[in-house]
Amino acid sequence: MDEARLQAYVNLIEQLLTCTDDEELNNILQANQELIDLEFLQVMENYATWLEQQGNHNPAAWLRNMAQQLGQYLNLQARSIEKYQDYFNFLMEVLRKIWNDPSPHLIYPCLAQNLDKLDENFAIVFHDWARQALAKATTEQFYYITRDAFNLSNLIREFRPNNITLKQKNAIKQIAIEGYEIALFNLTFNAFPIEWAKTKQIIASIYLDKITGKKTNDVEQAISCYKETLKVFTEEKFAEDWARTMIGLGLAYTNRTKGNRSENLELAFTYCMEALKVYSFEAFPQEWAMTQNNLGNVYNNRIIGDKTENLEGGITAFTKALKVYTFENFPYEWAMIHNNLANIYFNRIRGNKADNLETAITSLKESLKIWTFDAFPYERSGVLSNLANAYNNRIKGDKAENLEQAIFYYQEALQVRTFEIFSQDWADIQHNLATAYLYRIRGDKAENLEQAISAYKEVLKVRNFDDAPYEWAMTQNNLGNVYFNRIRGDKADNLEMAILAYTEALKVRTFEAFPYEWAMTKHNLSGTYSDRIRGDKTENLENAISFSTEVLKVYTFEDFPENWAATQNTLAIVYIKRIRGERANNLENAIAALNLSLEVYTPMAFPINCLQTGRNLGNTANLIEDWETAIKGYNLAIKAVENIRLQALNPQRKQEILSEAMDVYHGIVQCYLNLNQKDRALEYVERSKTRYLVQLLTERDIYPKGNIPQTIITELDRLRRAIIGEEQRLAIQEQTRNRGVILTLDEQKQPILNDYTHLNQLKQELNQLIDREITPIDPTFSLTQKVESIPLSEIQSLIDQDTAILEWYIAGDSIMAFIVTNEGLIPPNPPSKGLIPPNPPLKGGNSEVKGVKVWQSSAEDRGKLIDFIKDYRDAYENNKTAWINNLNDYLNQLSEILHIDQLLELIPKSCSRLILIPHWFLHIIPLHCLPLKNGQFLYQRFSNGVGYVPSCQLLKLVKLSQRENFTRLFAIKNPTRKDLKPLLGANLEIERISQGFATEKTIIIGELEASEQTLENRRQELQASHCLHFSCHGKFDNKSPRDSALMLADPDGNLGESANLTLAEVFEKFDLRECRLVTFSACESGIIESKTDNISDEYVGLPSGFLFAGSSSVVSTLWTVDPLATTLFMTKFYHDLKRISIRDEGSIAIVLNHTQTWLRTLNSKKLARIKDSQKFQQLLDRVFENKRDRRKFQDLLEAAVKREPYPFANPYYWTAFIATGV
Repeated sequence: MDEARLQAYVNLIEQLLTCTDDEELNNILQANQELIDLEFLQVMENYATWLEQQGNHNPAAWLRNMAQQLGQYLNLQARSIEKYQDYFNFLMEVLRKIWNDPSPHLIYPCLAQNLDKLDENFAIVFHDWARQALAKATTEQFYYITRDAFNLSNLIREFRPNNITLKQKNAIKQIAIEGYEIALFNLTFNAFPIEWAKTKQIIASIYLDKITGKKTNDVEQAISCYKETLKVFTEEKFAEDWARTMIGLGLAYTNRTKGNRSENLELAFTYCMEALKVYSFEAFPQEWAMTQNNLGNVYNNRIIGDKTENLEGGITAFTKALKVYTFENFPYEWAMIHNNLANIYFNRIRGNKADNLETAITSLKESLKIWTFDAFPYERSGVLSNLANAYNNRIKGDKAENLEQAIFYYQEALQVRTFEIFSQDWADIQHNLATAYLYRIRGDKAENLEQAISAYKEVLKVRNFDDAPYEWAMTQNNLGNVYFNRIRGDKADNLEMAILAYTEALKVRTFEAFPYEWAMTKHNLSGTYSDRIRGDKTENLENAISFSTEVLKVYTFEDFPENWAATQNTLAIVYIKRIRGERANNLENAIAALNLSLEVYTPMAFPINCLQTGRNLGNTANLIEDWETAIKGYNLAIKAVENIRLQALNPQRKQEILSEAMDVYHGIVQCYLNLNQKDRALEYVERSKTRYLVQLLTERDIYPKGNIPQTIITELDRLRRAIIGEEQRLAIQEQTRNRGVILTLDEQKQPILNDYTHLNQLKQELNQLIDREITPIDPTFSLTQKVESIPLSEIQSLIDQDTAILEWYIAGDSIMAFIVTNEGLIPPNPPSKGLIPPNPPLKGGNSEVKGVKVWQSSAEDRGKLIDFIKDYRDAYENNKTAWINNLNDYLNQLSEILHIDQLLELIPKSCSRLILIPHWFLHIIPLHCLPLKNGQFLYQRFSNGVGYVPSCQLLKLVKLSQRENFTRLFAIKNPTRKDLKPLLGANLEIERISQGFATEKTIIIGELEASEQTLENRRQELQASHCLHFSCHGKFDNKSPRDSALMLADPDGNLGESANLTLAEVFEKFDLRECRLVTFSACESGIIESKTDNISDEYVGLPSGFLFAGSSSVVSTLWTVDPLATTLFMTKFYHDLKRISIRDEGSIAIVLNHTQTWLRTLNSKKLARIKDSQKFQQLLDRVFENKRDRRKFQDLLEAAVKREPYPFANPYYWTAFIATGV
């Protein structure tokens, strides 16, 4: 029981002893009814014993008489228990059986058949009956009653029934305590000191083992019992029993919440060391191991002494315990040690923090092999809580996923550790769950913080200042953290609430008692005063500096490097804001502190912290135009980002991570430009683009060396593609989850987890295949390969002297354009030749870099561009007719914003070919058709064509897979869809296109057969194709670009979305390494994800899937195209394509550009001649089986002829088509 209640019992007893009459006695009892319970009767007995020892026999007798009367009162309460007689009869039945034969095999079946009666009511009935029976018993009866009670306790303490609740387990323990207490009426200290002491020892161990009720009371009872045993068990006379008490006291003081935490732990440490004087490994291996376990727990929590050394001592102690507690011989204890060892590694200071946490996670998962839900629900819930803590703080892996995993494990743990049964455990888990909500990435950020505040406040109902000051202070500190980050409410008020909470925490977290925790709260105060709105700003910042300086007295580099680094970062932020002192000095101090912080926060060890601190260093150095230092900061931040991306398990998270860090890429690019190192600036532009697709293409063609059977290579390919397909599906799930959905409060609380089961299974299969079939032949084979950045010289080597690259980059405050030629490349590439070895990297940064020129806009132009794209998109999505009518104006407007004519002046006039690399939302604009001031369009300036690539890295990879053959056609024609009308010109289009290919090398899958299943069935023919043409409906999903698809056959409408060929399926199933060209005669097939809130430029859209599949070129469309214009365009495009050497680089773009000119300038008279020609009419008769469709197509032709003089002059008809690749 807790000290306050014990003192209340004693006060009541002393009041009763001083009563002068019955009226006063009754008044006192009436006023204190809440104290009259079984524990009060026990205290009365203890008090009476003490009175006897003092020679006060009359007061002792009176007190025992009063206890008997109160027992009868409680008996009336007991009899109010429903089915009291059933409990009484069951008790009598058990005691009769024990009287006859207390063998477990005879007693346990009876207990098992009456599990429903083994509850707290049974304990009350047992207590009531025993005291009444003892009061009336003869000497002989007295002995037998206490003996049977003792035997019942022994039996029930070892009773291990299946499928009972934790509440029942606790009730069984309480029943055992009750029986032993009854036995002590006979086994008194004076008559049987050894038996009395052993019984007290047992009672103490049960109190410590109880897992429900008021834990504080149980620990105090255990300590009291253990200490009483020391009246008998001395080290000299009963060394083994004395050592057992030492172990018990060590465990009790480790778990004690009353008193001074530090003193409790030192007592626990002393008791453990005392026990080890007796319990050696050789003589008492099990007891020695248990003591080592207890000692490990003390080291883990110890406050006095060096924290680092304490934790190492804990690891040593647990490791020693595992010498005895093996998996085979002691599975329960083995699981316990692994759980405790994980807690040490969670807190460990030495070693790599990320690795320590991984060790903790591994160790906890080992525990779960033994501690299953059915067998050990309480223990398992503790492991789950610890596992949640590890994921909450995990460095490796995707942070967003780790936090969701933590929330999941916390909620699982709370299924067992409820407020009603385990209030203190519940409070601990709720506290940690609140912390997970504080830092949560998924879900609504503002709501997550409100959930955290609510949870912390609930915790404070259990963790109060009086009973649990250490834990109360911890919660106050974390509550301050939430208020510091809070979004809702008034910011100034929130910061004041944070300061109040931190100040409260410091009432307990003093420098003398808890220096580590004191420093933590002081550090938080420093950050809060740095941002404080109320009070004098200058003084607030000086206070912040003072707090951080104080913190560094505790958080030294040697003892707490991670905390030291965090403090240096906070100190730097304050110096950046500081008002007092010279501005230059303050910024120098900030830079110095950030550099110190980055000694610990390296990209590998602490990537998230390194990103934040590196960013701060870059931004701060920028303020004083120290470009080299800024580059150092940004470069470290970028390395950290790339490490964080590697830990993400799906491409959507990789994309989000990069998007959130694009400012550091912008920063380093600008710094290099400031240093006139344009080549290095371009290198970092490239480093921020199409990272996922570049990685996939780099690894796609990695194959093992040696004589590997083709069947193994085929399986290797299948599994790699299956993994990519599953990653795409997970990305879709990530992107579409809860978008636009308002969650209820309960839904907001739930973890948002992706199911990685199938992905992990595929990866396991792949690893097993490699280990089994490939490693024995090629031990060096690796699935992954680091993608190196591409230097300017290598970019230049990709183009000849007649080609230029125009690469846009939309930074935070400007638009940049990089123009690359092979000027200065030694030797220069001759026209239309292959790759040559790149130049060595340029050294230095002051000399003019040849081969790259940079144009940079004003911030105003960037603002205009953002406004332009919003208007453009809004018109396209909401008013298509107005968008079509104004498209020419839109293109003129964009041409002015991008200063396209000015850019052309930077490109040598000798360049006849241009490669465009858009950025962000420029991907959805036909940039090659931007109008020039001379009345031409951009593509007309370059006679050898204008094409597109997503990045220079992609250009390099696509060039390596350039195809030369173009004789085999595989075409998809007008798939039948119940929900969509047929494409009017598709049959005509395919008919004309196929005429350019030999019949025996042409495969046309049409109408009903044009399904995904048919593509699967004809996989080999598909893989062998040189040209893959889709004439079908397509769609771009702006909310979930990875759901963009080509609409294949679904005649009955039964398949729905599953009939579509999605981007994920292309990544997984298509192998087009023989393919020169994929053409989409389909709407919106070339649109790339380009949301204004996602600037990572990952190039997500249908073209990316087909480039990965192996095609060296893709022709696609940027919007919903006109059916007649598309048919005419494709017919002309393929007609001209067969008349050139398609193996030449840029040939696809050349023909596409010429076709656009042809369609744009096709006049009404010529179109009419085509329409009316006998040959054309016969062709229409042949390809249109349905007269109604033929008539509709004829109507389209006639309407077009009337749009004089040029039916397709509007950019809507001809600019949508773009060529991507080589």
